[in-house]
Amino acid sequence: MRCEEVLMVLWEYLDEELASEEAVAVTGHLRDCCRCHPVYCCDRAFLELLARQRNRCSAPPTLVVSIRARLRLA
Repeated sequence: MRCEEVLMVLWEYLDEELASEEAVAVTGHLRDCCRCHPVYCCDRAFLELLARQRNRCSAPPTLVVSIRARLRLA
């Protein structure tokens, strides 16, 4: 895979939403690419920070209901 391709699917990769063949290709590219690997590390650290914050802070119940309702309509 080329860097541009990896960077376009990086969030799907981090969310484990890629097909297994594509995920393997991304993993291989990230292992060998000094340009993409730091981007991956930064994005992964961001998601880990969000996960930790989710345990400390919660959205107001009315916001949660509103978002879920809008997602059902989409």
